[in-house]
Amino acid sequence: MISLLFHHEPYKDPQNKLLDAALHLYTGKGFRETSVLEVVERARVSKTTFYHFFSSKEDLLVQLFQSLLEEVLQEVKRTAELEAHIAHKSFAGIRRYLEICNDHRPVARLLLVSSAGLSPAVEEVRHKAHVDFAIFIYESVRVEIEQEGLVSDDQIHTAAQAMVGAINEVVIHKIIVEDKKNIDELAHLLNHIAIGAFTVLSENQMSFKGGMRL
Repeated sequence: MISLLFHHEPYKDPQNKLLDAALHLYTGKGFRETSVLEVVERARVSKTTFYHFFSSKEDLLVQLFQSLLEEVLQEVKRTAELEAHIAHKSFAGIRRYLEICNDHRPVARLLLVSSAGLSPAVEEVRHKAHVDFAIFIYESVRVEIEQEGLVSDDQIHTAAQAMVGAINEVVIHKIIVEDKKNIDELAHLLNHIAIGAFTVLSENQMSFKGGMRL
């Protein structure tokens, strides 16, 4: 997997050069305003080389998104795995995600705001990333809130998907728009909301089943 966010050396592979050039142009000038010619000129490759790897400017955007989102999720998971205590994993992952979005705000804006509705192919990649992030949240909190099997996997997974939506809304409004700097505060708040939501779900199921037994 190519690293576009944390790589600091010039790329040698022409495909990676094109992805890097696209990232700089799409986050700076904008996707619609950028031509294939501008991408190849920045990457210092030929149009023939471009069309060897990508069928169109949109195809380049899709592959760029796939690379970026995979890299972000991999970094989030890596950070969470460093935590020995299960209760700290979700916080560590959420905090790292917010930190990446804050450190790379033009990229976060491209991924979450300016690319919305560009094409079905782009939306499919965004949706897959949403699902993959939800799986991370699901796996991080499942052990904490499962009590005697009261909450089903499906319920936890649905709640996790809702939490990813909430996290991205916070990124858009607090980091991209307001440029809020206190990442720890936001991460603690979101983690408390996530754990709280799953705990309430578990308690409600317990109360419901207790009522059924009366």
